[in-house]
Amino acid sequence: MESTEESTPNRRRAWITLSILFAVIALAVVGALVVPSLLSGTPSATPSSSATPTVPPRDILNPDAPRPTQTPTPAPVESDAPFAELSPVAPDATIVADGGIEISLSSVQAVQGEATTAGETSGPAIRATVRVVNTGTEPLDLEYIAVNAYSGKDRAPAGILTQPGGAPFEGSLAPGESADGTYLFSIAEADREDVTLTVDYLFGSKVAVFRGDLR
Repeated sequence: MESTEESTPNRRRAWITLSILFAVIALAVVGALVVPSLLSGTPSATPSSSATPTVPPRDILNPDAPRPTQTPTPAPVESDAPFAELSPVAPDATIVADGGIEISLSSVQAVQGEATTAGETSGPAIRATVRVVNTGTEPLDLEYIAVNAYSGKDRAPAGILTQPGGAPFEGSLAPGESADGTYLFSIAEADREDVTLTVDYLFGSKVAVFRGDLR
């Protein structure tokens, strides 16, 4: 009877040892299956190689070059033209318009456009900064200024972007003051040999027009 009683605790210890061993093996198997999948899902701190590279802006017009003034005559009115325009001037000129308003392109750059809102498309773009100087006697409401761009002789409308660096006109421009507004347009590099930029600055006044090679 003593041998039987002594063997019972031994069997219990053996079962406990085997149970612990099985538990350790099971944990090892689970760890081998789960840990690699968790590690593979960990986000990498390094940027993806497929990320779009940053393209630095390139000046198309020299921002420091003088902008000679011109007083363009009204352009011939075409039957399908929505608004009367002034005759086009070169992109590096300053337009002297009605009411003592002077309009110029203080900067035109080639940039990589960024789509940030519905309808926009990322890609090559131009970023134009329009400068308006009020040499007249009445304030000018800048909220209604509209700037548009077209490419080619037939004036294919350019897509509008807001980034990087878009900052349209806002507020009011007092006599003797100047203001800048920055606008971006999607125009492929191959289509920049003949680009038209229009600035509709005041209701009832003829639209200011810049036209030229912006490659």
